[in-house]
Order: sequence, then C-alpha cells, then structure tokens
Amino acid sequence: MNVARIVAVIRREKLSKSTNEAPVCLRIIKDRKVMYKTLFHVSPEFWDDKNRCIKKQHPNAEILNTTINQKKAELEKETLLLTLADSSISMETIRNKINNRTSFDLFEYANKYIEQLYKDGKHATYKKYKSVVKKLRFYVGNGSLPIKSISLDFIKGYENYLMNHIGNNRNTTTVNLKALAKLVGDIYRNYDMDETGNPFRKMRFKREQTDRTFLEIEEIHKIQHLRLRVRNPLYDAREVFLFECYTGIRISDILTLKWKHITDEKISIRMRKTEKLLSIPINDYVRAVLDRRRCAVENNGGKITSEKYVFNILKVDVDEVSAQDALNAISSATSVINKQLKKIAKKTGIDKNLSTHCARHSYATALLTNNIPLPVIKEMLGHSDIKVTQIYAKVVDSKRNEVVECLNKVYHLSLIHI
Repeated sequence: MNVARIVAVIRREKLSKSTNEAPVCLRIIKDRKVMYKTLFHVSPEFWDDKNRCIKKQHPNAEILNTTINQKKAELEKETLLLTLADSSISMETIRNKINNRTSFDLFEYANKYIEQLYKDGKHATYKKYKSVVKKLRFYVGNGSLPIKSISLDFIKGYENYLMNHIGNNRNTTTVNLKALAKLVGDIYRNYDMDETGNPFRKMRFKREQTDRTFLEIEEIHKIQHLRLRVRNPLYDAREVFLFECYTGIRISDILTLKWKHITDEKISIRMRKTEKLLSIPINDYVRAVLDRRRCAVENNGGKITSEKYVFNILKVDVDEVSAQDALNAISSATSVINKQLKKIAKKTGIDKNLSTHCARHSYATALLTNNIPLPVIKEMLGHSDIKVTQIYAKVVDSKRNEVVECLNKVYHLSLIHI
C-alpha cells in the first residue's frame, strides 16, 4: 500500500513582498506527485530547516509548533484512511478532500496586508487600501467574508453598490475593484488554492477617459503675475502651485521638501508615494522661487538649516511623527492649499478646477507639447510604469538638460518679484 508521505516545510518561493512572510505548509507526496496544505505564514528567518519547525526566537513558537504537529497528525490519519478505503486513490482526489479553503476570511488577510503597508511606510497605498476595505466592510457588514463567497454575482452586486449607492464614478469604482482583485489573487496564490476558482482571473476592468485639467502658459503667467502681499495666505499657496508647475514634483514631496534636498544644480528626494529616488535639475524659475524663500527666512531674522522645510507650511516634522500623523498633516495642508487655489482662480479669472494636481498635469503637458520623449517625462514625474505616464507625461536621464532648457523657453520666464 502506497501511503502519502507528509513533512513540514516553508515555501520561500512564495514569499509575499507585501508582508515579507512565506507559507509554512505540510508537503504531501504520493506517487511522485506533490501538493501542499498551508498552515500559516511567518518570516523565513524564524524557520528551522533542519528540525522542520519554528525557531524558539519567534514569540509564538510553542503555539505554532503545536499547530504543525497537530495538523500533521490529523493529515496523516486522514490520508491513511483515504488510502485504506481506496489503495489506488489519486493525489487529485486527496487534494479535493483535504484542501478546503472555503471559509478563509478576506478581511483577515486584508487587515494584515494593510498593517504591513503601514510598517513599510507606504503611505499612499496604505491610505488607499484602508479606504477600499472600509467600503467593503460597509457593504458586507460586521461578519466575515469567506473567500469562496466572492463570486461574479458578489462582484457585480458590489460594483452596483459602489456606483449607485455610494455614488462613486466609473474610475473610482474600478480602483476599488482592482484593489479587491489584488487581495483575492494574493490569497489564491499564497494559500495554494485552485486559481481557476478566482472570479477576478479573467475580468477586465473598465475605465473612462477623463479630461485632466491643465493650464495654458498664459494662465500660468496670470497666476505668476497676480499681485499678492507676502503675508497674504494665498501667497504661499501660489508659490507651491507654481513650484509644482515648474518641477512636476508631487504636493506631498513639495510640502516635505527640506533644504538638505537641494544643491545648486538639482533637487534630490525619495518620493513618499513610491519610495523611488527622484532627481530634478533646477530651472530658472525654480531657482527664483528658492531665492525668494531664502530671502523670506533671512528678512525675518531666521537662518536656513538643512532640516528646515523650504515651504514652511507643515506644522510637524514628518520624520519625527508616526506615518499616520504625517499622512494626516500632509492631507490637511493639501486641502487648505486647494481651497486657496480656488480663490486664486477666481481672482485671475481662470475658469478651471485649480488644484495641486492640476499643476503636475500642466508640467507634464508642457513637456509633451514640446516633444520631450515619454521615457524622459516618466523619469521626471517619478512614475514606476510608463503606462501611467502615458496618461500625462514621461522622461530619461540623458534628456534632463533638454527639459530644463525647454521649461525656460516655454514659460518665457521674467523673473519678477512676486
């Protein structure tokens, strides 16, 4: 009688990038065929390959090793009984009988995933998934969400809820569904489930083409030449907006920009959204803004130090507070700036939805309309995927000097004191 052999293993090849954990499984071998039954996930550093158990250094080592031994004994008994009942039983039959994941709770995995995003400091992604799971929780209620209950009918019902009950537009709905699809896909892959059962497997997500608001050069000049006193609350909002128009740097990175990130020739930062390094050459207008910021500090008896913000808008040092507090401070400041930009639009007679992101679109559009190659714009905007840049713009190291010259030429900068 050919009885299945069972051993405990950790599957390092299944390491999750989001949680930095790999599945601890029971490997079942019969007739030279292999299947796995996942027990739990741990960091590979806590796995003892020689003794096939969790190392004592893990805070829950005793409980986890007891789980391994109990599940192994149960599985050995179950496979033995199956083999006694049918000595020619196939591995596929064994798989179907013992690898039942129908009760796995999506919220359990999602909460763990979100927690890891927070630990990794992935602020924007953390915020997005918190929102996604919050909406899903409202739809499902207080109970669990078994993975097998997520069917095509469930997805259609949830899509209808997002669009017709909450009032999300097509693209926001798609963002939520794609995030849910990612979580469901992770579970199917990480827990050795049959991926043909994943309802998202062949689903295509719809997006509507949207008009991205950007400013013409003449409109940027109107804002640039608007007379404002330095102490006017609109002054700093205008400075930030124009700085973004001429650098393309995201508002979160502008607000957290410190003098230590700036040399005579370039701005070098690690972007908060993607954690990628970004290097932007300093064009004439940006240099003028920086000069005005220095003068403002010195005229008030202050001193430029490496750890001070260039735009003294945030009330906290994001490097000294929690990720959540930093996120809240940036979101609050951005909201205030966007409200002030609406007032600036009214004062200048610009009939467009002026916002910080509009400035970034304007930067990208200026580069595109002046034939700067997309790969170059991609680098300048700090996108990780050129598909994102194709929506608005893209850039390469060898072309960066051309970008500076282009911006100086396009905007016909008259370096006036604002």
